[in-house]
Amino acid sequence: MEEVSPFDLHAAFLRRAQTDIRSFLEAFAQTMEQSLPGRVEVRRKKDSLFGKTQHVVGISIHLGATRFVLENSEKGLRPIRSSEVRGVVLKSEELPLPEWLTGLNKELGALSAGMDDAQAALHDFLMS
Repeated sequence: MEEVSPFDLHAAFLRRAQTDIRSFLEAFAQTMEQSLPGRVEVRRKKDSLFGKTQHVVGISIHLGATRFVLENSEKGLRPIRSSEVRGVVLKSEELPLPEWLTGLNKELGALSAGMDDAQAALHDFLMS
């Protein structure tokens, strides 16, 4: 039996990782679109000129003054967090994916807490 070279193993791992990234992005995009309607923009690209299938190339999530962007390029995932005011980007930074996901989770928690407070205030106002 012929032994597989380390190069071939690494190349196979990279091919599989790229496929996993596409699957992850598609599932993440669907979840975000359904969970945060009106706050998520998904960019898709056709797989071929005349093909009907598409894949996700970027996701942009707008949460108040912070925008979280996840792009898929030939080099892999590119997570970016931007601060913006009235549509003007003041600061943009590329982050490691775990840090980007943690920041997104934190902003979603703050948004959720703000919505809960607003709902409680509206309820109190209407019931008084």
